[in-house]
Amino acid sequence: MKNGLYLLIWVIIAGLLIGCSTLSKNECLQANWYELGWRDGNRGKPRSFFQEHADACVKHNVRAEKNDYFRGRDDGLKNFCTYDNGFSQGKYGKKFNYVCPSNLEATFLAGFSKGRKVYKYNRKVVALEKRLKMIDAEIQKKEKSLYSSELTGEQRAILRSEIRQLDLEHRDTVRDLNELREIDPLS
Repeated sequence: MKNGLYLLIWVIIAGLLIGCSTLSKNECLQANWYELGWRDGNRGKPRSFFQEHADACVKHNVRAEKNDYFRGRDDGLKNFCTYDNGFSQGKYGKKFNYVCPSNLEATFLAGFSKGRKVYKYNRKVVALEKRLKMIDAEIQKKEKSLYSSELTGEQRAILRSEIRQLDLEHRDTVRDLNELREIDPLS
């Protein structure tokens, strides 16, 4: 039993280590380092990603072509570090990884900042909508139990008071949501 457990743990660890490699043996052998760098730059990968590729390939006795990779990465970053992509990255809540060269960073960050406003706005809307659903569900639950024959008059009075409080919360949340919806997140 112990040996089987150790074997299972070893297989899991080995699988995790293999899964951490950025490139397979075949990919290392056939790598076009410029294209690989371009792809990583186009995706906004940090400079350190080269070392992960190099480490994966050294296991297969393949030497990474650093100059080709970084030339390709620099060219790929020209596509990544744009206003539109910055906006998209910010809008979807991505983190800024400080990968853009100084001559492209301001443009990217301008888009990223606007996109981040939209992201935060959307999160507020979703949170308020979720709050409304929770309040509605709680009101329905309390209204249902209000008509139970097992309740005393005092318990019914408490439930009615709780429902009135929830109605006020519901009204306030609807007002907040409507006010938020009137705001342009890009202003």
